[in-house]
Amino acid sequence: MQKKLLISYIMIIITAIGISAGAFWSQGYSYIGRKTEEQHLLQAKLMADLLEESGAASREAYEGFARDYGMKYGIRLTIIASDGSVLADSGKDTEFDNHGSREEVVKALTGESASVTRYSKTMQQQYVYSAVPVMVGGSVGVLRVSLPLAELKSLDKGLNRSIWYTLLTCLLAAVILAILFVKVISAPIREVTQAAERISEGDYGIKIYTREKAEIGRLAKAFNLMATNLKASMHKLTRRNIELEAMLRSMESGVVAIDEANAILFYNQAFAGMAGGRSKDYSGKSLYNVMRNAVTFEAVDAVRESGESEVREGYLTGGDNEPFRNFRVTAAPLVNEEHKNLGILLILDDVTQMKKLENIRTEFVSNVTHELKTPLTSIRGFIDTLKGGAIEDADTARRFLDIIDIEAERLYSLIQDILILSEIEQKKDYEVTACNVDPCIRSVIELLEHNVKEGVTIIYEPAPYIKPYYCNPDRMKQLIINLLDNAIKYTEKGTITVGCREEGEELILSVADTGIGMKQEDLPRIFERFYRVDRSRSRKQGGTGLGLSIVKHIVELYNGRIHVESKEGEGTVFEIRLPY
Repeated sequence: MQKKLLISYIMIIITAIGISAGAFWSQGYSYIGRKTEEQHLLQAKLMADLLEESGAASREAYEGFARDYGMKYGIRLTIIASDGSVLADSGKDTEFDNHGSREEVVKALTGESASVTRYSKTMQQQYVYSAVPVMVGGSVGVLRVSLPLAELKSLDKGLNRSIWYTLLTCLLAAVILAILFVKVISAPIREVTQAAERISEGDYGIKIYTREKAEIGRLAKAFNLMATNLKASMHKLTRRNIELEAMLRSMESGVVAIDEANAILFYNQAFAGMAGGRSKDYSGKSLYNVMRNAVTFEAVDAVRESGESEVREGYLTGGDNEPFRNFRVTAAPLVNEEHKNLGILLILDDVTQMKKLENIRTEFVSNVTHELKTPLTSIRGFIDTLKGGAIEDADTARRFLDIIDIEAERLYSLIQDILILSEIEQKKDYEVTACNVDPCIRSVIELLEHNVKEGVTIIYEPAPYIKPYYCNPDRMKQLIINLLDNAIKYTEKGTITVGCREEGEELILSVADTGIGMKQEDLPRIFERFYRVDRSRSRKQGGTGLGLSIVKHIVELYNGRIHVESKEGEGTVFEIRLPY
């Protein structure tokens, strides 16, 4: 801007000086011409007065006058008679033509002074002729003063030189003053420009300080106010963006907004993961190119038709090695405060785990119903038999009552296991104390030792010292009871080895048996509720099918890990790691 302003000022200065110089030149030349003509006529009149006072009356007197005064004043004097003949001339001693027809002579003979510029054939150059009437020989004649035009031109050149020097000096002074003025006037504007550039780079704390009170001062004041408001707005907007980004980032649901052309406006990382994460930036890309899912497109089309929120459920394809996932998409119109439609907001929820839990719940209810129905059916059958008359037979009645007692005990164990499992799943563990694991294991072995079959030996190999573990002692006993009881039920011959040791910051419990073992395809499901590797054998042994599920939930309650190794016909090893 400073450069443009300076150029503008220089152009204005040059134009003004040019116009002034042209006007001065024109008026000056006109004035000089008039003054020169007046001076020549005045000089001619003075010469005429001198001639009349000299009393010259002969040609020789006229020639002497013309020669003396022409030489004295450096001019050419010509004395012309009333008939136009030349009486005397200070220029050359030659014969002259009759000058009666010359313009200045004609006017002078009529009593009018005149000045004319003309080429002189006699002198072979341009002359300025000034003629005045004079009394010559008793009649009116003409005295003419002639000056070569070259002298006037030299005067013009001097004048031109002076004018050009003056113009250049004025121009230089004006340019210098313009530069200084532009610097002074553009300094605040430059400050505003620099401040605007710094604001564009994110520095909203910039201020402009100026002594100007007029428009520049008002501009600086308005700019400072704008910068302050902009800083506050940007701070507020940045904070809201950070909060929004943090909220979107922390959401497990995928969130994506699209405009009317299905171009993505914004999204969160959860959506990027659902889309496959093939690109680092989905902004501006079409939803149809990012995520190819018929259920999502159906929800988008439904919102555009109805103008209301829509919910759809379906399957979402994962990557090459990822399974299908259940997901729910909620689509809603995206509008601003003026209720102008900006697009559609999509929220994608991965409901795979929820569907899995629903299936587990359904299967659990079915299994519980089945498990409860079996002993209840037996109990009701034997009661009906007893009512039918079998109670009269003491031996039969006693045998039936024993069976009813066994089934009732089994039913009680099942209900107890369900209650324990429910309590553990709710993460309820009120009595946490420093538990000495070694005595706890010994008491469990003593409790279950009578269930050990002939030919089976329980071996306990504890470490010399085991640091107390903070837990609910009853939970620890339930864990060991279920593992050891499971090993006793499925070991017909051999040994059951129980281990307990510390390793780093972990308590490691292990139960290894030489029992029937399990197939590899059964291992992933053994911790499911009511899952039995051998249903007939498990029912015969009186198991509820919840023992290992209780073990898994207790381990998870204390943020532990459980590892199982088993070979069919060789035995099974359970290893549990609980962090201190």
